[in-house]
Amino acid sequence: MTAIEVAGGDPLDRPADTLVVGVFTGGIEGPGVAAVTDRLGLTSPPLTPSFRGDIGQHLLLASPGLPCATVLFVGLGRMVATDAARLREAARVAASTGALSGRIVTTLALVHPSAAAIGAVAEGFLLGTARRPRFGRDEPGQPVAERITILAPTAMRADGGRAVRRANATVAATVAARDLVDAPPNMQSPAVLARQVTDLTTGVCGADLHRRPALERAGFGGVLGAGRGAGRAPCLLELRYEPTDPLGHVVLCGRGTTFASGGLGLRRDDTMTTAKADMAGAAVIAGACAGLAALDVRVRVTALLGLVERMPGGDAQRPGDVVTTRGGTTIEVTDANADAVLVLADLVDLARAYEPDAIVDVATVGGGTAAALGRDAGAVMGTDDRLVDDLLAAADAAGEPLWRLPLWDHMDRELQSPVADVVNGRSTVGGPAIVAGLILRRVARDVPWAHIDCGDAAFVPDRPGDEDGPRPGATGYGARTLLGWLEHRTT
Repeated sequence: MTAIEVAGGDPLDRPADTLVVGVFTGGIEGPGVAAVTDRLGLTSPPLTPSFRGDIGQHLLLASPGLPCATVLFVGLGRMVATDAARLREAARVAASTGALSGRIVTTLALVHPSAAAIGAVAEGFLLGTARRPRFGRDEPGQPVAERITILAPTAMRADGGRAVRRANATVAATVAARDLVDAPPNMQSPAVLARQVTDLTTGVCGADLHRRPALERAGFGGVLGAGRGAGRAPCLLELRYEPTDPLGHVVLCGRGTTFASGGLGLRRDDTMTTAKADMAGAAVIAGACAGLAALDVRVRVTALLGLVERMPGGDAQRPGDVVTTRGGTTIEVTDANADAVLVLADLVDLARAYEPDAIVDVATVGGGTAAALGRDAGAVMGTDDRLVDDLLAAADAAGEPLWRLPLWDHMDRELQSPVADVVNGRSTVGGPAIVAGLILRRVARDVPWAHIDCGDAAFVPDRPGDEDGPRPGATGYGARTLLGWLEHRTT
């Protein structure tokens, strides 16, 4: 990972390969810009049709006469709207240009000097410079930013250093989740994913793997039913983080469908290539668990990851089947493509048996959230207002947009089945996320519970020709939110 330091001083007194400075919409100068343009003989920041200072825009100039070889102007958007999230995105855009190598100096955190700003800028640069795994020949000649110096007031160096260390942990969690999801599905069976997660969290969490015979004995009908038809058996991985003198106990439940073909309800061709992303819930929980010790989280955390592959084999689950979950709830399969709620129902029931202070489950459930909220946001719903509010606050601080959806009682009544306790899908009720939430609310009962639907925020599909859009692949959405929420419960 790129090394980041916090330092004081004049940006023009620091030798660097590239100096990164911010420009607000309309060419309004951010910190350090006036000195740079003056030394370059310019009266104002250069504006072009493709660079007006808006978020996502950048302009690289050679800088003769300066102690840096190049200057990268990066858009900050409207001045009145600039916050930590905008600074994080500006830093990520700068790091993603491919123009940064060697030593980088930036004034971005001086826009709003604070520990939060320093941490956001550090996260942005780290997210933008993180390499994605490749399963072929390495691309030659990719530039590497070796060290990034974030300029800040001298009095803030200590707090800034702590913010950078936190950023290293939160980005490591995000990148770990991203890498797990990006792995090709032929290389990642449920058992292989369990081994990868165990390796990732070694030294932080204890781990127990429950294979199919144990799941059959314990009555995990949801996990087993979702995995029918696949040649690779499902399993359940349990992680345990146990700090000294813990301040409470929470359980995280993650859907880890390594390839969600839809079973007999096959997905459309245009969505089949993203079917590997339906293990994102388990991946972000795994990434977050790996970062618990680095952030000195004082809450006891149990993570339950249901790892399955959903395929249309000869023994695949059929529409009309009735599944009995671990807790005895019977679910009629009316939507063969809605396996998420089957897996999560088993996990949430087991979580409730541990009598925790709260349960949070994370999953990609359906595309309904993208239709309502866009591709960058997830949805949350739950039975405890304080729990949901805390998750929303953590998501806002992490720069991972999250929006609350309702769980209305009249919608719950419409999920009744003539042959079981409930159906797993009904289009007249609402989107898949709300259906899953209504069913899981029944399972959680009186334990404070929340459901986070990563939706389309978990994965960016490949769009050839879209050079200015986000890089295709997994995003790691949710890992920083979970870590921030768990940190908050420590205080």
